[in-house]
Amino acid sequence: MSWLEQLQTSPALLWLVVLFAVLLPLPSSYHPLTFFRFFAQKLAQKVNPDPKRNIFQLRLSGTLALLLALLPFLALLYASNSLMAWPEWYQLLLLYLCLDFAPIRQRIIRLQQALAAQQLTLARDLASKVMLRQTRSLSSLGLSKAGIESLWLHFAHIWLNTLFWYLLGGIWLAIAIRLLLILQQEWSTKLSHNQHFGAPASILARYLLWPGYWLCFLLVCIRLRCRNSFRQLGRAPVKTFDRAQTACLVSACASLGCRLGGPAIYEAEQKVTRDKLATDYPEPDHRHLLGALKAQQHLLHFVLLLLGMAVAGWYLLLWYH
Repeated sequence: MSWLEQLQTSPALLWLVVLFAVLLPLPSSYHPLTFFRFFAQKLAQKVNPDPKRNIFQLRLSGTLALLLALLPFLALLYASNSLMAWPEWYQLLLLYLCLDFAPIRQRIIRLQQALAAQQLTLARDLASKVMLRQTRSLSSLGLSKAGIESLWLHFAHIWLNTLFWYLLGGIWLAIAIRLLLILQQEWSTKLSHNQHFGAPASILARYLLWPGYWLCFLLVCIRLRCRNSFRQLGRAPVKTFDRAQTACLVSACASLGCRLGGPAIYEAEQKVTRDKLATDYPEPDHRHLLGALKAQQHLLHFVLLLLGMAVAGWYLLLWYH
C-alpha cells in the first residue's frame, strides 16, 4: 500500500498518531533519534578531526559523511518495512518517533521556571542543553530571548516541517528530512570547527526548512495575530535571517509582544551579528517565555483541530458518496 493510499484509507489513524505524540511522548533517553544524534557526533569526530584542512576536503568529507549517515539508516528502515506484517502501522510508528518535540519543550519549561525563581546558574545550565549558544554570560533577558527563539524554531522544525513533508511525500521523505535536520544541528556551521564540514547538510536543510517556517507564520496569522505579524514581517531586515526564518520569528514577536534577534555568542566569546526583530516592542523576560510556551501549545492544539476537521471532512465525503 502506497503512502497516499494509506493516508486515504486510514486518516483517523494518522490523527491518533499525532495525538499520541502530544499526549504520550517517548522520553529522550529511550528515543531512537537520540542514538542517531550520538552516532552523528561520533561520525563527525572520526571524519572531521582537523578543521584546518583544505576547504574542498572539508566539504567533501561533510558530503560523504552526510551520505554515510543517511543512506544506511534509510535502507535499514525501508528493508524492515517489507518484513512487517502490518507495514502501515510500522510507518505510523516511525512518524510518531519523528515528532519528538516534547523533550525540548520540557527543557524550556524548566528553563522558564528557573528564570522565574531567579536561579540564573541553573537556568544557564538548562539552556546549554537546548541550544548551541554559550550560556555562561547570558543574563535573564538573554536566556528568555534565546529560549523563545529555540522553542519557536524547534516547533517549526520538528512538528510543522515533519507533518508537511509526510503529507506531501510519505513517511520515507519525512524520515529522510528529519534525519537531515538532526545532522544539520549536530554539525552546525555556527561552530567554527564545522564551518565547512557541516556546510553540505546546512545548505540542503536550509531550503527544506522553509515550509515549516512559513506554516508557523500562517498559523499565527490565523490563530493569533494576523495584522501584527504582517506588519513586523514587512519591517524586518533580511540580512542575517532568510525571509522564511524571519517570518517564523516575527510571528513569535507579534504573538508575545516582545523583540527577538540581536547578537548571539556561540563559542570563544565571539559575538555573531544578527538582525534585531520587532524593535518597537520591549525586550523579553521570563513572563514572555511563559507566554511563548502557552502560545506554542495553542498552536499545537490548533494543528490537531485542523487535522481533525480534515479527517472528519474526509469521512463525510465518503459517507455522502
